[in-house]
Amino acid sequence: GLMWLQHGGNLRHTSEQNDGVSRYGWLMHDGENFGVQEIRDEGLLLRTEFVKQPGGDHGGDWSWRVTAKMEGKGPAPLLSLFFYVATDGQGTLRPVLENGTRLAAVAGTAEELGDFTLTFLPPTGEGGEGPKYASYNFLAAGVPGLHRLTDLVRHSLRESSVFSPPGRPRRRFFGVSSAGGLPGEPPRGQLLLHQVTLEPPAALE
Repeated sequence: GLMWLQHGGNLRHTSEQNDGVSRYGWLMHDGENFGVQEIRDEGLLLRTEFVKQPGGDHGGDWSWRVTAKMEGKGPAPLLSLFFYVATDGQGTLRPVLENGTRLAAVAGTAEELGDFTLTFLPPTGEGGEGPKYASYNFLAAGVPGLHRLTDLVRHSLRESSVFSPPGRPRRRFFGVSSAGGLPGEPPRGQLLLHQVTLEPPAALE
């Protein structure tokens, strides 16, 4: 799944239709093998694209790209994109970390999929040129249910991370702490979350 945060604004989650997003919807899809979705949120344009390559024992491999850019002129705010994988009572997830903070991949097992691997590539420029400077945060937590994911992520955010591109001013931003949960709520499933903080425009796969 995907959440996002324009620093200075509110945490957004694509599954919540009433959280103030001005416009979103599918531009094209066939309901099975590919789709392109566009989300507009306070000057931010997010485009998500997915395509399936057939094969294997479980229907094929999926690729997903998210492109972020600002509409209009002026300096781009810091943007965090939160890519997550969660279980709800069955299945296991194992993080594959790079440099201790960047979630490079998730290895998992699920009843419907069997063994699977989800890989996160470093961001590039909007047209694929790159690499693009980014800061990374990672969260592993027990989750009481999928309906509590947004609250869990919001509870885990701390304004202690620093975005420091070479030769540019340093800026503080809200980053997830590496481990967390919701106090007093026993976990039913597992959450692994990959936070990428950057200045748009950018593309991530």
